[in-house]
Amino acid sequence: MSDIFDETEENLRADKWVSIVKRALPWVIGVLVAALVITLAIAGYSAWQNNASAKASEVYAAGIESLAKGDKAVAKTKFEEAAKAGNKTYTAMAYQHLAGIALDDKNTPEAIKDLDLAAKATSIPMISDGAALKSAMLAMDTTPYADIEKRLTPLTKEGRPYAALAKEALAMAKLQKGDVKGARSDLQVLSVTLGTPDGVKQRASAFVAAIDSGAVTTAQALVKLPEAPMPVMPQMQPGAQMQQMPAQ
Repeated sequence: MSDIFDETEENLRADKWVSIVKRALPWVIGVLVAALVITLAIAGYSAWQNNASAKASEVYAAGIESLAKGDKAVAKTKFEEAAKAGNKTYTAMAYQHLAGIALDDKNTPEAIKDLDLAAKATSIPMISDGAALKSAMLAMDTTPYADIEKRLTPLTKEGRPYAALAKEALAMAKLQKGDVKGARSDLQVLSVTLGTPDGVKQRASAFVAAIDSGAVTTAQALVKLPEAPMPVMPQMQPGAQMQQMPAQ
């Protein structure tokens, strides 16, 4: 039996999975960033002429510049100012940067708060759902399952941009609280559902195999792997691109 455990653990950790959900999830935010850049690119020039947008763009750019120079304190001040400048898209972007700074400072509760604010700041699902999903993952180790379920369930609905990842995260939460049967059922469905991203299918199948082989403890331990750092948000510069910011 110990050989089965060892083999399962090796398989679960192999091939640079970007492994369990907590390591894979920052890539979700990377997709979010790409979508955000597209959103900015297609926005009309006239929207930028709104004074709140102009102010937000300038302050946000200053925050990006300070962050690039390694001046985290100034960057934090600028992002806080940008978050309050009145443009919803810049607000969401700024709060996500603030969450990254908080995580860098090992202040997870502050990062969760910032991500929750980012999720509420915009009605663009690609942005708001990404922030909400990361927030739920950060909260998973310290928050009761009922609260995690409440956070994740809306993100699993059909048509939501990260539905498969939210379902995966919900299964991880079930596994973490000891609901092995429920987690296995959810993961099994994910592993065979058409349209589920390949990475999610692979992780779901591997967890099902671990559970079926009796390596539940291994699977639960892997759910608690250290958090990956927040990815870098787009470092857009003042000028033509910034002038296309929608006044949402």
